[in-house]
Formats: sequence, structure tokens, C-alpha cells
Amino acid sequence: MLKIGIIGAGAISECHIESYLKNPEVKLCAICDVNENTAKLRAEQYSIPKYYSDYNDILNNPEIDAVSIVTPTFTHKNIVIETLKKGKHVLCEKPPAMNYEEALECEKTAKETGKILMYAFVVRFSKEVKFMKEYIDAGKMGEIYYAEASRINRCNKIGGWFINKDKAGGGALIDGAIHEIDTALYLMGYPKATSVKGFTSNINENLPNVAKSTGAIWNSSDVNSYERTVESLASGYVHFENGACLYVKASWVLNSVKEGRNVELNGTKAGLQYNGTKIDMIELSDTGYFMETSPQLKDTVDLFDGEINHFVGCCLGREKLICTPEQGTEIMKIISGIYESAKTGKEVIF
Repeated sequence: MLKIGIIGAGAISECHIESYLKNPEVKLCAICDVNENTAKLRAEQYSIPKYYSDYNDILNNPEIDAVSIVTPTFTHKNIVIETLKKGKHVLCEKPPAMNYEEALECEKTAKETGKILMYAFVVRFSKEVKFMKEYIDAGKMGEIYYAEASRINRCNKIGGWFINKDKAGGGALIDGAIHEIDTALYLMGYPKATSVKGFTSNINENLPNVAKSTGAIWNSSDVNSYERTVESLASGYVHFENGACLYVKASWVLNSVKEGRNVELNGTKAGLQYNGTKIDMIELSDTGYFMETSPQLKDTVDLFDGEINHFVGCCLGREKLICTPEQGTEIMKIISGIYESAKTGKEVIF
């Protein structure tokens, strides 16, 4: 049995907890939150034996083998490093850290301790991404030379610490579109970025306060009031050492005709487009005609179940980690580069 502690008792903790409870090789031992009442309520909800207000109580518990960190972004680095140094495996929610430098510190600590550090890029465990990865790895797309990754909301009334740059590190780019960026990079084989040119804007930032209609709403369990200091829109071009290019676009506030998620890959043999639920493909047939298809996939495994089961399998030495610390560092290098380029108006060269 792998004995698990949960650090953070906010909304996303439920996704981790419920998937752990489905795994017969796991025992949930404890949960903590800075708000002890929140931790208590979550412990009672899921029959978790112990609850705390200080995560050190979990780190100092020799019974616990591994930890899920589901806390605000600005806390990730310190908790990840301290947990690894206590000899426990770590599953940390995205984004990996506030910036590239913090992610690099976490990667180095994972290497020094020999413990597993997995980042929660949960979209990788969807049936669609699994299909596309196998298709690409089989060589059917040829060389992928261009890609796009975007997540667009016209008016997302997200609140809490998510809208404060000092707490979140940024807005839609680092917290939302990071999933689409990771999906594109994962399918491309995580090539090394060589340069980034970025753009951000805070135009229309007051729209969520006046618009009567909206899409997604996501609030933290932190009830404090924060000034909105994250970007409304971010975009950028990323160039890689293999010659490929990735265009990125992310927004929480944008008068866009189309909303939603998109990952598009263009290869020398075929093209793929994924909107979060459906794959569209284009291939050149042996007879010289272009064929458009949309694969019908039957697998219905829950994303978080797949993520948690993979983490457990890695901790027990049965599986090889696919969401690595090195990839977490690389994606944060790109995101930090976009923010830095937008700030200076200059291309960032790595």
C-alpha cells in the first residue's frame, strides 16, 4: 500500500482524493490546509483519518510515502523542495512553479534526492492525447514543424488569488493554456526552446465586473480580496532547436468570436487538431487524395484516475514517469520567456 498525504484542501483536492480512493493500492492518511476547518471538512467528507493546518505535520509523518500538492502556485516551490528532502514522492498540481528559476530548483532537488517529482499535466491522460501520441510516435505525421496551442475565454470571472500576479505568477497563460502548451510539446517530443517573442495586454480587464454573461467561473477557497494584476491576454511565438515553431494564445478576457481550447499540429505527412473533446485529422492517401477523418475513441477512463494511477505506479516502481521535472522546467522556461519578452518588447534568446 502506498500511503498518501494531501497538502491543500481546495476544490482541486477533490479530484486527487476521489481518484486515490478508487486505487486499491493506496491508503489516504492525512490532509492539511492553512484553514484548519477546510481540512477538517474535507477529512470528514472522505473519511481521511487525520487533518492538520500545517503541512509540516504531513512531512514529519514517517508513515506517509507520497504527497499530492494542491496549493496556490506561489507555495509550490517551497513545499515541493521540502517534501522531496523529507524523502517523499511528489505529485504537484500545475503550474510547476511561479517561474523558470523556481522550476529549475525543484528539478535539481528531485535529482539530488532520487525521489519522484511528477507534475499534474492531466490532459495527457485523455484518450485523445493517448491516441495522438501513439499515432505520432508511429511516424504517421512525419516531422512536426509547426504547432498552435490556445485557450480562449471571452469573459472568465475567475477570482481569488488566481487574479493576482504575486500569488499566481500570471493569468490565463500560466494557469489555463499551460495545459494546451504542454499537450503540444508532449506530442512534439518536448523539443528544446531556443527563443521566444511574447505579447501581453491588460486591456478590457474590467469586463468581468460589468458583463452579464460569462463562461467559466473558478474561485479559490481563499476568501481574501485581491487586485486584478494578471494579464487579460497573452500570446507568443516559440522557436525550437529542431527548427519547429509553436504559436501560443491565452486569454481570460477577450472579445473573441470563438472560445475554447485548441491544439493543432502540422507535420510533413499529416495534420491534427484537438479541441479538448474531438480530434480532426488530415492525411494524404496513397492515391494522392487528402482524407479528412475524426477518430471515434471508446476509452472513457477519467483523466484524474489515469493521472493518479500513473503516479502510484511510478512510486511503486512499476511505471516510468512521463510527466518529468525536466519537462516542467522547460515549459516554465517558455512561459517565463513570453512574460519577459512582453515586458521588455524584445525577443528572449535561451
